[in-house]
Amino acid sequence: MKKLLIMSGIVLTMLCIIFAAGCITNGSSGSIVITNSDGTNVTLDKTAERIVLLNSNAGEILYLLGDAGKVVGISQSIANNAEQVKMYPNAKIVGTWNEPDVEYLISLDVDLVIGYATSKPKNAEVMASAGIPIVYVDCTKPQTMVQDIIEIGKISGNVEKASKIAAYYDEVITEIESRVAPISMTRSVYAESYTAYWGQGADTGMGQLISIAGGQNIMTDAGSRKISDEWVVSSSPGIIVKLVNNMNDPQAAYGELVSRVGFDTISAVENDKVWLLRNDLTYGPRSCAAAVALAKMIHPALFADMSVEGVLTEFNTRFGTNFDVTGLTYPAL
Repeated sequence: MKKLLIMSGIVLTMLCIIFAAGCITNGSSGSIVITNSDGTNVTLDKTAERIVLLNSNAGEILYLLGDAGKVVGISQSIANNAEQVKMYPNAKIVGTWNEPDVEYLISLDVDLVIGYATSKPKNAEVMASAGIPIVYVDCTKPQTMVQDIIEIGKISGNVEKASKIAAYYDEVITEIESRVAPISMTRSVYAESYTAYWGQGADTGMGQLISIAGGQNIMTDAGSRKISDEWVVSSSPGIIVKLVNNMNDPQAAYGELVSRVGFDTISAVENDKVWLLRNDLTYGPRSCAAAVALAKMIHPALFADMSVEGVLTEFNTRFGTNFDVTGLTYPAL
């Protein structure tokens, strides 16, 4: 833990140097320039006080910043998530994440909308015509998570705390990477989303987490896609990770997974290396906890002193949050 704290200080110092050098870009008139996840920029006249969320991962960062009270609107999908919706008790439902109600947004007098660069709203042009700024900060991939956290901090005007969250995220990821770097042994991993046989490719958030944790994703192509049961069986991954939306009945979900036709011949099933992992841990700022979970699955002895629960407890302690630290994996790590 002492090593982690030293790393945190180094990262935080580096972030402060970056900020001082001007990476937090302001326009000539004091406006704020936000860099979207697709590389484009959006210029804001001021920090946002009335925010609509179509992107739950960005919203989680606002929650960590203590700025959830600025959220006046959320998508239906966020409202449907029991843990997410309680972060924004004063927010109204504004429609779907990919097609919000523009007239309702206008009535809410919003400062901006936060969406996904990878899946922009169908009516984005209508919102732009109505004078509603949209920023696209995905907050889905570890490789860009530190920058994404900083961009959200710029939006809400809370850069100092954003830098501390980014430092902690980087602290955990760096510790994992430093431990697995000297290790040549690895295990193949099949990561499946909550939809059966929907595999997670190498450049997805989950794919990047597998790589960070020292694993080898059996899906080397980009993106996520439907695959066949025969292909999974023939690949015989050493570890299977199934993402689930909740742990209401993990025994049933686990049983369905390991009892699929042909799965009894897969190395992961034969050696009891199959886990369920809560999906909400794999994207956004808490994905460093998912990286710890994967690291413990792949290299259990190397990460015996780290825990998924410990990472989330530290989040709660440092940032005054109340993330659930139970039922994170099944079986428990």
